[in-house]
Amino acid sequence: MLDSSFIMELNNVDSPVQQPEEEDRLSALTDDILLSIITRIDLITAARTSVLSTRWRLLPWLLPELNIDVKDFLPVPHPDPIDANDMHDAMVTLTKAVRSFFDKPRRESTLTNLQLKIYSITTFSSDIGPLVCGAIDSGLLKDLDLAILDETKPRDCDDPHMLRLANDTDHFFNAYPSVFHCLTRLSLHNVCFYKLDMHHLLFDRCTQLKYLRLFHCDAGRGFLSKIDAPNSELRVLDLDTCCFGRLELVCLPKLEKLHWDTWESEDAPLSFDSVPSLRELHLANGPELHQNVIKLSELLRGTMGIHTLTLDFMGENLWMQPEMKELSSAFSKLRMLSILGIFIEFDLIWTTALLEAAPSVEILQIQVSCAVLT
Repeated sequence: MLDSSFIMELNNVDSPVQQPEEEDRLSALTDDILLSIITRIDLITAARTSVLSTRWRLLPWLLPELNIDVKDFLPVPHPDPIDANDMHDAMVTLTKAVRSFFDKPRRESTLTNLQLKIYSITTFSSDIGPLVCGAIDSGLLKDLDLAILDETKPRDCDDPHMLRLANDTDHFFNAYPSVFHCLTRLSLHNVCFYKLDMHHLLFDRCTQLKYLRLFHCDAGRGFLSKIDAPNSELRVLDLDTCCFGRLELVCLPKLEKLHWDTWESEDAPLSFDSVPSLRELHLANGPELHQNVIKLSELLRGTMGIHTLTLDFMGENLWMQPEMKELSSAFSKLRMLSILGIFIEFDLIWTTALLEAAPSVEILQIQVSCAVLT
């Protein structure tokens, strides 16, 4: 476990360090080379290099990028499930680390990117929020990659738990609006959007967002969600085990990649209107009770430039109808086609239909159960 000794190492860089009689070869290198070395090791090791000599003592505060992950502060090996006290203690140590790395007397150079992964624990919002906002407002931080984690398994999540996480997330962003100015990547876990305006939070306010990942988030099985964000910078949308009655992408002009792994919907889970930059689409889903078979041509209507398509059936039901002529326009630029998780007893008639609809395919991958056919 990363205990208080790590923080002591961070906070004691001004203490005297006994110098070797002869400077080692590493310490003789220039700052840019040493920083290049430190960026290739983990944060803990980088911090501990500060005790090697006075030559190394300020280097961690010169790093242009930081990756601070709360899971690095958990006991090793950590139990499964992770104990609530361990998560609390990890957040205590993480908060001290963030405070130390943002300490103005030590950090004078700009931090171009901060990857910050934290647990959604309400008591720490008032600690982490001001630290991050202070770095943003002072110009010390340019880009923020924020992941708000939750260790509760999807099967153990109930509505009150997911609603609480939604309220905590909404409170954090409302209390510290400076975060929106440089938030370029965001990951949310186990958030229920029933009582939140998801569009306002994630697209109207997160104007710099380029990557969005939602894991086990719920917008309502019977509700239509629309994303109409003509000024959005979003390039990647990653949905994993999310519930939308239907997700309509009205306008996302810079979206390049969409990955949706496991949806909860009886019909086609999404539709496209204006997504001119979409090049890569990944759809994966297992069996769903009362799930209707999807017409891929209808789902892809509005897309014209997809070059990489992955369909993963997870070894279960085929949720797609065989089509050929209807797909010709959507498949006109398709170069890579992956058809994965096909149950071994299913025939390949519909696979042949896909190939006939995509005459320009250069790379084809077919996976039947665990075997790959070439």
